[in-house]
Amino acid sequence: MSQPVFVSYATADRAQALAVCEAIEARGIACWIATRDVAPGENYQEAIVQSLRAARAMVLVFSAAANDSDEIKKELSLASRFRVPVMALRIEDVEPSDAFAYELSTRQWINAFEGWDRAIDALAARIEQIAGAAPTPARGRSAKAFSLRRPMAIAAAGLAVLSIAGAAWWGLQSPSPSPAPEAQAAHSMTVRLAGFQLLSADLPATVPATVDAEIAAAFNADGVVGVSTAPAPAPGEAPAYALGGTIQRDGDMIRVITRLTNERSGTTIWTDSFNYDGNEVSRVPRRIAVDAGNVVRCGLFGASTYHAPLPDSVLKDYMQFCQGHWDTRLKEGRKALLPAQRVVAAVPDFSWGWAAVAGGYWKVSYSAETPEAVDAARAAGREAADRAVEIDPKNSEAFYIKAMLVDRQDWGTREALFKRAVAAQRLDCGCEYHQYGWLLVNVGRVNEGVERLRQASDMLALYLYTALNLADALVVARHLEEAARVYDAAIDLAPDAAYAARIKSWKATRIWDAAALRDPQVALPPELRAALVKGYDALTSGEAGAKAEAVQALLALPQDQQGEAATRLLASLGATREAFQMATPLVAKAYPGPTLFWHPSMRATLDDPGFPALAEKLGLMKYWKATGTRPDVCNEATPPAFCGMI
Repeated sequence: MSQPVFVSYATADRAQALAVCEAIEARGIACWIATRDVAPGENYQEAIVQSLRAARAMVLVFSAAANDSDEIKKELSLASRFRVPVMALRIEDVEPSDAFAYELSTRQWINAFEGWDRAIDALAARIEQIAGAAPTPARGRSAKAFSLRRPMAIAAAGLAVLSIAGAAWWGLQSPSPSPAPEAQAAHSMTVRLAGFQLLSADLPATVPATVDAEIAAAFNADGVVGVSTAPAPAPGEAPAYALGGTIQRDGDMIRVITRLTNERSGTTIWTDSFNYDGNEVSRVPRRIAVDAGNVVRCGLFGASTYHAPLPDSVLKDYMQFCQGHWDTRLKEGRKALLPAQRVVAAVPDFSWGWAAVAGGYWKVSYSAETPEAVDAARAAGREAADRAVEIDPKNSEAFYIKAMLVDRQDWGTREALFKRAVAAQRLDCGCEYHQYGWLLVNVGRVNEGVERLRQASDMLALYLYTALNLADALVVARHLEEAARVYDAAIDLAPDAAYAARIKSWKATRIWDAAALRDPQVALPPELRAALVKGYDALTSGEAGAKAEAVQALLALPQDQQGEAATRLLASLGATREAFQMATPLVAKAYPGPTLFWHPSMRATLDDPGFPALAEKLGLMKYWKATGTRPDVCNEATPPAFCGMI
C-alpha cells in the first residue's frame, strides 16, 4: 500500500483530477498528482517519469480533452513499459480516438458520469485487488549476456590474430596495484538530453519529446548515471556530457544518428547510427532508449569509478567497448576486446578498464571456433578480472564477469563470485543480480532465482536477455501470467522483426499458447509445429490413443528439433523415460541447462533412476552438499528420491 497511484489527466481537467485524487485518498489509498506533488523548482518531466515508474497503478481521468492530449499518450506508453496497470475513469461519455485505441483496447472502463460515488468505490476496489501484486516498476537492467540462444561463429584465423595480438599486448601491461578509487568520482555523471532533431517533415512533431521521456525513464532514479533536461550544461570544469542526434526517414526505414559529446571540450565521445522499420514510427523512441541508453549508461558508469575524469580519447575507447559488450548479437560482442585493451594501455590503473578486458574475452569465447580457443579466451579473461580486483577490491563487474568465465558446472565457485559482486558496488545494469538469479534457477533454487532476476529487471528494464531469463524463470515457478507479460516486454525489446518472431515462438511453446502454436506467423519449423499441436490436442482430449500418437510424433522429430518444448511435452504426455533421455544432452548445454528439470511438467523425470548420476555429472550434487542447500522440489511433502542422497 506504500506505492502511490499515479493520476494522469489533461490540463483542462485539473480540478476534476484533483477531486478524483482526493476521493481515492479518502478511501485510504495514496495518490500522486502533478498539479499538487511536483515541488517548486523541480524538473517537471523528470518528476513525472520517476513517479510513474514507482506507481503501483495509473488512473487515467479520461475526457474529450484527454482524448487530444499528447502528454497522456506519453504517460500511457511509459506505463506500458513499466508494466504499471492502467485503470480508465471516464468523466465524460467519450470514446477513445485511434491514437488511444491500442493502449486502451484491453482496459475496462469505469464511468464516473453515471454515478460518482459508485465509480470511485469501484475504482478503489480495483486498486485494492492489485495491492498484493503491485506493479513492477521499471523492470530494469533486462540483463545481460545470456548468450545461449544465438549462433556462435568466428573465423579461426580471426581468433588466432586476436590471440597473438592479445598475447603480445598482454605482456606489455603490468599495472601495479594502487589504492582503490572511491565508489564514485567527484565529477558529474549526469548526461544532459540535448534533444533529437527531426529532419523529415512527415514524422510526428512529438517524437523528440517522446525520445527524451523514454531515455529519462531508462535510467534508474537512484543510479550512478542520471539524466538532465536542463537547457545548458551546469557551470564548472568537470566534463559535461550531452546526448542528442537526428531522426529522419530514409526510404522505407527511419534512420537515427545518436551522439554523446563532451560539451566542455566539444569532442564527440561516441556516435552510432540505427535503422528502424519505417512502418513502426511509434516504436522508434523506445528503440533509441534501448540502443543508445544501454551504451551511454555503461560508459559513464565505468568512467564514474575512476578517481579522475577519463580523458576524452580513453572514454571514446571505453564507449566502443560498451557498444560491443551490449550488442544483443552476441557474436558481435568480440568487437569489445580491442578497445578495452586500448583503455588499459592508456590508463593501467583503471580497474573497470581491466574488467572491460575480461568482458571482451568473455564475448570472444562465445564466438570461438575450437575448444582450445574458448579455453584460451576464458583464461585470459579470468586473468584480466583478477587484475581489476587487485586495483579495486569492490569491482563488482570484475567479480560477475569472472563468474561467467570459470567452469560452468563449478556452481559453488561461481556463486561465491556472484555473492561478492552483489556485496560490492552495485552496478546500474543489475547484471550481477541477473546472472546470479539464473544460476540459482539452474541449481533448482527457483524462487530465490526469480527474486534476483526481478531485482535485475527493476534496475534495468531495457535489456533483452534479462527479460528473457526472467520470463523463463517465471514459467518454471508457475507464474504463467506474469511470464507472458515479461515475454511481451522482451518482444518489444527485440532488435528486429526476425528476433521478435523468435521470442514469440519461445513464448508460445513455454506457456503453451494453443492459438499461437497454430499461428503460421509464429516462427516454428513445420514438423515441430505439427508435433506440438498434436501433443497439445492430445493433452486436452485426454485420450490414451491420441497421447501415444503424439509421443511418437515428438520422438520422430529431427534431432535439432528435439529441444526443450518437445521434451517438456513428452513428460506431460506421460512418456517420462523418453523425456529424461531427450533432456539429458540438453541440460549439459549452457541453455537450457539443468533449469529444464525444474519445470513442473518435468517433475516425474526427477524420479528416473538415472537422475542422481546425471546430477552428479552436472556438478549439482557436489554443489548441494558443499553449500548445504537443496533444490525447491526437495521441500515437497513427497520429494524425489535423490533428495535423500544430498
